[in-house]
Amino acid sequence: MAGRTTACARDAVLVALLGSIAAAWGSWRPSFWYDELATLSVARRSRVDLDRVLDNVDVVHGLYYVGMRYWFAVFGASEFSARVPSILAVGAAAGGVVVLGCMLADRRLGVLAGVVFLLLPRVTWAAVEARSYAPSAAVAVWLTVLLLVACESGRLRWWLLYAAALALSVVLFLYTIALVPAHLITLAWRGDLRRRGPAWAAAVVAGSAAASPLVLEAFAQAGQTSWIPPLDRNLPRIVWEYQWFVGAPWFAAAFTVLVVAGTVAAVRRRTPVRRHGVLAVAVPWIVLPMAMLVAYSLVATPVYLDRYLTFTTPAVALVGGAAVAAVAVRTWATVGVTGALVLLTVPSFVAQRSAWSDPSGMDFSTVNHDVAGRLEPGDCVLFGGAAWNPASQRLVITAGPETFAGTRDPGLGRTAAAEGWLWDENLPFQTVAARLSTCDVVWFFADAERTTEQRIYHTSNQWWTLPPHRFESTPEYAGLVQAGFRIDERRQYNVSQAIRFVR
Repeated sequence: MAGRTTACARDAVLVALLGSIAAAWGSWRPSFWYDELATLSVARRSRVDLDRVLDNVDVVHGLYYVGMRYWFAVFGASEFSARVPSILAVGAAAGGVVVLGCMLADRRLGVLAGVVFLLLPRVTWAAVEARSYAPSAAVAVWLTVLLLVACESGRLRWWLLYAAALALSVVLFLYTIALVPAHLITLAWRGDLRRRGPAWAAAVVAGSAAASPLVLEAFAQAGQTSWIPPLDRNLPRIVWEYQWFVGAPWFAAAFTVLVVAGTVAAVRRRTPVRRHGVLAVAVPWIVLPMAMLVAYSLVATPVYLDRYLTFTTPAVALVGGAAVAAVAVRTWATVGVTGALVLLTVPSFVAQRSAWSDPSGMDFSTVNHDVAGRLEPGDCVLFGGAAWNPASQRLVITAGPETFAGTRDPGLGRTAAAEGWLWDENLPFQTVAARLSTCDVVWFFADAERTTEQRIYHTSNQWWTLPPHRFESTPEYAGLVQAGFRIDERRQYNVSQAIRFVR
């Protein structure tokens, strides 16, 4: 038994290391997008300013922001360094999946499940997202490992660790609270409810009580999710494809076929009962959180987004690993099935690591890096609005404030740090026009040129309509010309442009 445990631990470490290395590939390429810049905006503030914004918004991300604040202080906030915590979390989650598979079945299933986890498009996406989605998957895995260990041993220390891990997971990502009813069903399915139910309930009460201040504050800030669209007829596709296989419909189709084939094969071969432990853990983990978010969105207010269920990907991987183990009994078949999944995930993996892979092709980092070294001390910078941008083009500064060191910012209003907001206030051009008399050079960051209307569909079930846009037809251009400026240089990017004006 000790030898098997050691071997499983070795497998878990190896899969975690290889998974992190693979997940890191190309992670520095995608431009920061809106949500990631919220991380940078908040996590680079002082503790006083960080606490102020959490009192107003985003308390559900508070622990993640605090952790990232110290991470940035040591490693900086480049595209790569900002995503390394997510990359490491993917590795930690993959290792946990291997441990779970080994505990529930055997080493082979554990390794297969860990590999499937690393191939899931939602996981490869989370690895290059400077948000708390990948960490939420990691804490969900290890919370479930603690549940199984506590059930096997019955010792108080494991239940105390389970309670602490539950509190940590909820504070890190609120929706992981849905694992509580999922674990309850797992206990019942495994026949542990009568024997371990009281201890589990006490641990849940303790963990929930520890996390309750954040939960109450999160409900007080519930209005910040008002932008989430209601569910509609697109829900089946969102659940089937976007939720776990974002950007990879062929992978979704192959995975579905694989699970069906694995189920048939397991029934025909009368797979040992111990293999069914995978289903006892994975099925409630998959179904309950999704059902809870969907039901709440239908009867109360929309809270369901496909990426919010990233913490269920380990359960999907367990089912996938069990399916591969059932279908591919021989080594050559295992290699073939796994290889096919690798090939099917490559297109989405590569696409996720392209320069403008994030929603709407946001290009904040691209613009920031391009003007670095061309901005001169004393240059004035202005930021316009954009049809695709929920805030303003001022987020180009957030992608790298050092790029704008020494420039003047006459359009800056109240600061986010002082007000407890996510974003600095961008004053309307009419207000700042009179302040341009001392500027010899003005850099204006604007929406890109569009000759026709464009419509973009997001996996969050939102349509963004981008109307035609010509900068020379805007009041900002007319105001700058009236103030004596002319265009000296102009650069178009993906959805943005930078225009240099001189007198």
